[in-house]
Amino acid sequence: MRIPTDQLQTCPVNSEIYRESDVQDLMNSISEVGLLQPLVVTPDKTIISGHRRYSAIRSLGWTEVECEVKEIPPDQIDVHIVLYNQGRNKVATEILREIKILYSNLWIGSGNNKGGGRNTQMRDVISQKMGISSGSIHKLLYIEEHQPELLKLIDDGDMSINGAYKETKRQMNIISLSEYVYERKKNVPLNIENLNIYNKTSEDMSEVGNASVQTIVTSPPYYNKRTYGVDGQIGWESSIEEHLERLMTVMSECKRVLKENGSLFLVIGDSYDERGSLRQIPHRISLKMSDDGWILRNTLIWYKTNAKPENGKIKRWGTSYEFIFFFTLSTDYYFDMDKIRVPYLTEFSRGAPRHHKTDSGVNTHQQTNLHHPLGRVPRDFVEEDIVETTLNNSDKFVPDKNLEHSATFPEKLIKPFILGTSKAGDTILDPFIGSGTTAKVSLDNERKCIGYEISPVFVDTSFQRCGSLMNQESSQVV
Repeated sequence: MRIPTDQLQTCPVNSEIYRESDVQDLMNSISEVGLLQPLVVTPDKTIISGHRRYSAIRSLGWTEVECEVKEIPPDQIDVHIVLYNQGRNKVATEILREIKILYSNLWIGSGNNKGGGRNTQMRDVISQKMGISSGSIHKLLYIEEHQPELLKLIDDGDMSINGAYKETKRQMNIISLSEYVYERKKNVPLNIENLNIYNKTSEDMSEVGNASVQTIVTSPPYYNKRTYGVDGQIGWESSIEEHLERLMTVMSECKRVLKENGSLFLVIGDSYDERGSLRQIPHRISLKMSDDGWILRNTLIWYKTNAKPENGKIKRWGTSYEFIFFFTLSTDYYFDMDKIRVPYLTEFSRGAPRHHKTDSGVNTHQQTNLHHPLGRVPRDFVEEDIVETTLNNSDKFVPDKNLEHSATFPEKLIKPFILGTSKAGDTILDPFIGSGTTAKVSLDNERKCIGYEISPVFVDTSFQRCGSLMNQESSQVV
């Protein structure tokens, strides 16, 4: 039956479940082909299905519309709204509201488990009604309970449901470890020669003497992206300015302990703010360091050939690189190019004889290609054939998949940095040592290593990782 549009009323429950969305495309479609399905309304003319269509036809100036009237019990209106909207494009928070409505109205069984642990039979029923997997229902409920702030990232297309679920699981595992007094694992080696790790912030590295470090390799935490369950961690400040200030405190300490002929490699990525704009943290810290007297010798690009997949709804290019800033304190720094040369891209040989005219006739000479026998100078773009990314498990140490340090970089990436700017016996520093990649590469190549790590969990991870190398007895955790 046709009902005047001014007699229809929207249902408040609909606006509680679904956010307002643009209806221009729907208006264009209705203008071209008409209304393909009637609105579904109750006898009192409350709309159950068709709120977006109703908004579109009102904007088009329609005065009446075809409707299907249905008797629906008042306590079942929310369920019917959900079930009528299964063909609608929805974001994660809308899906969650639908899930909870169906759980409340279709509940079978009993229990009070949270986080998606509800009756699995019920979850399967809801999965069938909504047309999404039971696993996705579980993951969304788990994310909402433990890290609801990630839901906005999913809604905005900056993170997938699966990615947010993995991050939440990882974070909850760290929190569970930090809720009780941490007891060091008995199987973690405490004594490794040439390795000292300080379980504290690197904003104060008073344990390290002035001008005693040859090379610094590090990757600070992303800003406002991950928490490691430790109070006072860098990366979780209330503003970018505070974050940069704390990073510069660390860099000032690095400047103090670095030798005049030393080098620093800063591996740093960016993140997005709530507007969807890159925060430009790498550029900001680079400029601040230059203003503080550091000399920026190179900006290397670390291209991640197996970069983390991104939500297909994003309206930008996928992120597949990080910056590596190569800083020194002077232009007279130690650098051994022969330690880091790479193979030439093509094979070279002596050229065929060439002829050229002289005053006395024609001479021949053999053309010689002058190429270094150890290889070419590496480029400032770290390519696929040189380094495997962190998603390649063959180049990672992960004693517990739930404790994986999210900011880890592969050993192959930093090995040239250490070999090219230091000698055997030199000291390497990593003020954010994390899971110990810098320590492992340093010890592998006959260097000493000092690290700072605020999380006792990752201190042990570093020692466990390096303990597979050797069983010597002069290292300490402080």
